[in-house]
Amino acid sequence: MGHSISKLGILIYSLPKKIRQSTNACAYPVFSETFGSMDISDYEKIFRNWHVVSPILCEEIQEPARAEQPALSTTFVDTNKDRWSLERIAEETYSRKLSIAETLELLENQGCNQIHPYKRNSLGQFITAYSGQLFMLRPQIKGIAMPLDTWNSEGWRPDAMADFIISLHQTAAGISIPNDGKAYAIIDFVKRKTEAFDRHRPEVSDSLNRVFHVLEDSLFPALSSLPTAFCHGDFNPMNIVWGTEVIRSVTHWELCGFKPEAYDAALIVGCIGFHNPDMLISDFTTRFIRRLRDAALYTEGTWEIFYELVIATRYGWLSEWMYTHDEKSRDLETLYMNLLVTQKNYILKKWELA
Repeated sequence: MGHSISKLGILIYSLPKKIRQSTNACAYPVFSETFGSMDISDYEKIFRNWHVVSPILCEEIQEPARAEQPALSTTFVDTNKDRWSLERIAEETYSRKLSIAETLELLENQGCNQIHPYKRNSLGQFITAYSGQLFMLRPQIKGIAMPLDTWNSEGWRPDAMADFIISLHQTAAGISIPNDGKAYAIIDFVKRKTEAFDRHRPEVSDSLNRVFHVLEDSLFPALSSLPTAFCHGDFNPMNIVWGTEVIRSVTHWELCGFKPEAYDAALIVGCIGFHNPDMLISDFTTRFIRRLRDAALYTEGTWEIFYELVIATRYGWLSEWMYTHDEKSRDLETLYMNLLVTQKNYILKKWELA
């Protein structure tokens, strides 16, 4: 692994090539699979439920929102050259997927034009049963490939991401969002993962001991009294369909729900720094944060623990690396999380949050 001395005074690393080239990196693995023994005639029958004519199979990929909850998605093009993603869903996710579909439709109807919800079938339902399986259909929006090596030097991107978060936050606050459970308890998640590391991966637990205690001292006592808001829950640059200096669509809503109000912003900042820690103190990141600050989107209490929230979101990525047995990314993640702890004061000054 090559390195150089960074502005933060630590060793800068590059993401493993297989991660940087992933179609969903910051980053999820992508697998190939088929819809059992289905052929084109089966697909045509399924698509008739949505009045989509003569679908042509383009590609078949599995796009897990998390490795534990995969959703098989197949891309088709119809006679109008519109692209569609047909998802096969597990029966046990029926209620959750229905809630997500209803929420996305609500948000689009209220003017969130970067959200493209699932399509209702001819019976007005989001979920269609065929041959003992359950399916959902959503439009697939064409975009421009994001340059993985230069995306974080393009100044319009932080503005676009901040503006989407602002729009989502403000729109969701003005409508009644279906809530299929209590707000995501990131404190409980971090504690559960720490306990699991203690039992099964003590070397990981040891490497994160200082990180956990920082969160225990600074984040845990404050978070329960701070506002929650509806969040995307997996907002990162690879879940965005980019256009020419605009966001055309935001995808992968499997983890949406009520979370700490700055959760999506913390995710973005964490992903920016994982790709290159120097970016944490770049104009790209400070511009993103400043735009959110100027919008008066979050309470001052939330900004006071924003840095610790960034660190806490990395436990989700660490869990992903370990689930997929990606030891290189796991080691990079623990290094990165400790870097965030040791460089807190310096970075906060750059963010004008000190």
